[in-house]
Amino acid sequence: MDDYRSIEVELAKRFGVEAKSTRKSIGDFYLDDDLSKPVNVKSNNVDKKNYSPNIISGKKLIEWVLNKGNELYFIFVDYEKIDGKIEIIKDSGLIPFHHLSWDCLSIEAQGWGVIQMNKGLNVDKNQTQAEFFKGMKIGYEKYIGKEERKMTKIREMIKYF
Repeated sequence: MDDYRSIEVELAKRFGVEAKSTRKSIGDFYLDDDLSKPVNVKSNNVDKKNYSPNIISGKKLIEWVLNKGNELYFIFVDYEKIDGKIEIIKDSGLIPFHHLSWDCLSIEAQGWGVIQMNKGLNVDKNQTQAEFFKGMKIGYEKYIGKEERKMTKIREMIKYF
């Protein structure tokens, strides 16, 4: 079993549920039977250089939460391997998606834009969903600007083909 999967299974057990999602699922396990409260586990091996890990597709988040009215939670886990065994150093506990501060997030180019953690975890327990989505709009506006500049350069590069 992969390291990340072992961690997901262990955390799911803490909540009295099973981690039986697929790689394309929005969550690694669910807190309820109707699958409206997924938990997405983000694991980080502290012995590796993991920069700007992907959190979730912006489109997927919008469709899941805004269009369907579901909830979404994250747990961030730091771990290390000692003698081939996974040792969880710390975990963030359950964090509602909208408590993730845009001070540590950005939207980068993959598909419709993926939310990445570009700095250390910053949680704002007072941030509302509306405030989170205002931050997301600003993140997407920056992303769109970068993509437009990139497309201009590509057009210039291929104009004589």
